[in-house]
Amino acid sequence: MELPDYPIYCHWGGEILQSSGDVTYKGGERKFGFVNCQMSYDEVLSKVYDLMRCDSRYVELKLLMRYPMMSGSYEAIPLDDDNSLKAMLIAMSQTQSTTMQLFIEQLPKQPETQSHLESFHEMDSWASPFPYLPLTNQSGLTGSFTRMLTDEQYASEHISELTSPTQTPHVEATNGDPSMILFDSLDQICVDFFGDEEVGVDSDVDEDEDTQDANDKAIRESAPSQIFNNVAELDPILLDSWRTWSNNHSFDGEFAIGQEFDSLAQLKDIVKGYSIAKNHSFKVLESEPTKYVVECKRKSSCKCSWRLRAIKDPCLASFRIVRYNGPHASNCLGDINSIDHPLLSSDFVCNEIKDLIRADPSLKIRVIVQAVKVKFKYTITYKRAWSAKQKAIASIFGDWEQSYEELPRYMQALKESNPGTVVEWCTLASNEDPSVHIFFRVFWAFKPSIDGFKHCRPLITIDGTHLYGKYKGTLLIAMGTDANSQLFPLAFAIVESENGESWKWFMKCIRHLVTQREGLCVISDRHAGILQTMNEVNSGWEEPRAHHRFCTRHLASNVNTQFKNAYVKNLFGKAADARQRKKFDYYLGRIGELNVEAHKYLMDISSHRWSIHHDGGFRYGVKTTNMSEAFNGVMKGARCLPITALVRMTFYRVNSYFVTRRGWGKRRIEEGHDFVEKATTTIEMNMAKSGAHEVQAFDHEMGLFEVTTGRGGRASGKGGNVHTVNLVAKTCTCEKLKIYKLPCSHVLAVCRSRSLSYAAFVDPFFTTVEYRQTYLKSFHPLPDVPYWPHYTGVRIVADASKRRGVGRPKSSRYPNEMDSSARRSVNVKSCSICRRQGHNKKTCAARGGVGSSGSHGADDPSRPT
Repeated sequence: MELPDYPIYCHWGGEILQSSGDVTYKGGERKFGFVNCQMSYDEVLSKVYDLMRCDSRYVELKLLMRYPMMSGSYEAIPLDDDNSLKAMLIAMSQTQSTTMQLFIEQLPKQPETQSHLESFHEMDSWASPFPYLPLTNQSGLTGSFTRMLTDEQYASEHISELTSPTQTPHVEATNGDPSMILFDSLDQICVDFFGDEEVGVDSDVDEDEDTQDANDKAIRESAPSQIFNNVAELDPILLDSWRTWSNNHSFDGEFAIGQEFDSLAQLKDIVKGYSIAKNHSFKVLESEPTKYVVECKRKSSCKCSWRLRAIKDPCLASFRIVRYNGPHASNCLGDINSIDHPLLSSDFVCNEIKDLIRADPSLKIRVIVQAVKVKFKYTITYKRAWSAKQKAIASIFGDWEQSYEELPRYMQALKESNPGTVVEWCTLASNEDPSVHIFFRVFWAFKPSIDGFKHCRPLITIDGTHLYGKYKGTLLIAMGTDANSQLFPLAFAIVESENGESWKWFMKCIRHLVTQREGLCVISDRHAGILQTMNEVNSGWEEPRAHHRFCTRHLASNVNTQFKNAYVKNLFGKAADARQRKKFDYYLGRIGELNVEAHKYLMDISSHRWSIHHDGGFRYGVKTTNMSEAFNGVMKGARCLPITALVRMTFYRVNSYFVTRRGWGKRRIEEGHDFVEKATTTIEMNMAKSGAHEVQAFDHEMGLFEVTTGRGGRASGKGGNVHTVNLVAKTCTCEKLKIYKLPCSHVLAVCRSRSLSYAAFVDPFFTTVEYRQTYLKSFHPLPDVPYWPHYTGVRIVADASKRRGVGRPKSSRYPNEMDSSARRSVNVKSCSICRRQGHNKKTCAARGGVGSSGSHGADDPSRPT
């Protein structure tokens, strides 16, 4: 007999009210769910996460139940393990009220700050498509709404699974150049920009060559293991989550008279699953809307009397077994000798993998094949698994072609539920039917994001990424950064490809529909379409209305591709990172000594586009487009979904950011903090350093001071550097105040000596008030589909010319040294005598050899201090 389900009434987002003999809940949101006595605590908690649509890697939930006491009163008792769950179920079965109320508190899981010395590839370990997979060197980036990977290699392996599997794989990749090594000098990959050296702690000491070599080695050795390349390790972990199949039905036991099933389709699937697990076949005697009768296929040969008869309940839609002869006869051993089973149809497999596809639409076909093998001991064909996956995607997320037609109606419902949300269409007229338009482009930005961006730094990064679905296309993203240096999704567009016209259209939509802020800094790669748009007169993006800056990570890759010299690339990174002019000139001069053409190549690019020193402070120390690329990773699984599902995913993903961070902001204000956590941490660390500095006043009225740095507690520190601080002009010759908009240790030393507040030297965009305002506006859920407003616009259909051809396509993106799949832990040879890279001791100039890396040793007197 099927066990009953118990309703639970979940409350969150409000407050618990304790009164005499009772506990209630005020405000917030509420929703019904159902549990049964077979569920464990972990399963109930997972159900609550799904009910609230929040990510377990992003938010921690604490459950309290309104529990009835012997005295007749109610108390809020923690629901935190299987014992408390058992007590709750007993209480629900024994009391008159069969509904248990749960009060839920959401606690954010704050991401950890990374140092700038962490290399680019660590983005690849931020998120996993399987929340139960352990990751080595895992950083604290927030998890994906759909538990998607941010690993480029994983996505490349999935591209082929969304088109016809009739052809053999054909994936091209470039071999990594031996000179390609990790580029340790660039911006850290996480969206936090307060590393110990980059923005967090001042460094008045230049690293010597030994220190640099040690850092390089540490970075190379810190590369996370590629766990997803090892299928033998991945599949067993993944398959542990399959122990409970659809609707908690098991195929190991026997049927019984009186068993009920929700529908005829469910009954058929259970009978199939039973027969597959028992290695039997059956034939259908009757299959009608009200009756289903099957018997053993070997009835005659084995004299097997196995038979099942079920009828539809006249009052309900469920089916109930009324007659059952089982199990099969002892001599009925089955006649399925193949490694496959005819009952394992694509429809059957589709129903069994829906939960996995819903969690990760980019699930590998071979994982599906392996999962079926583990469960049923049969190996289905690749084509059948592929077909099952496509059916599951269509069942969950909608048909590909239908999705294009549904998108206008969804966008209309989205705009009505969230007034102020902007949507811009670009379609092509159909030659066959004037009432039909062909999809070309669509742009959207949510109203809370538009309002919240006014309280973010005047900075956006833009990037594009390929779609991997049935139809070709590109997703363009504009990303801001909030006061706490977290990514802030601002605007999206789906376009035909990255080209001059699509980028021009995207940037025009942002300027006209999203933000008109003057002096906005835009960080991007050097795509020709972006360069053309940013330089166009009267576009709203030309200087001084906007400031275009280049992603130094992409530019470093260009340098490496152009000149095939990892040492030149690393020197470029140091020049780009140099905050002081003397250091910038030094590293650029070193590049000229090694490669004149590389020096000329960089000098032909305006220095203010890529150098932190020449930037003018517009980019707030942000050097890369990693914010946009990180969100691309978060959306990776969604990029293989039908178009409406992809747009919906952005809605829920961005909303989850707002819900969590709104709570963080409120809590921080209540705790009395003036500035966001990362800014506060940076200031505190710089304040600790300032105690070792010596301050000499020159003009109190002009606010002019000289600060001599001390060694402090740093064992390797040299100290003794001199900087000039001007409190009136708010400048320091270390340049960090201008670049990062936070007080450096030299400014803090002067403030301490003069008993002055440092608040005036903190940019307003780092305040807790601004952070709170960024996420103050709320998203509003859409009504159920039948209640969407009637759509009267033109019918929009997919562009048939954008449909992918038959066969597995080539990888949409060739990996380079910026990608983990192409990186090699290759050590550039270094000299054991002078400790310089590019030659060994036999050719070292210091011992009379012919060095290949220049004549300056580790004690180069020309190196700036």
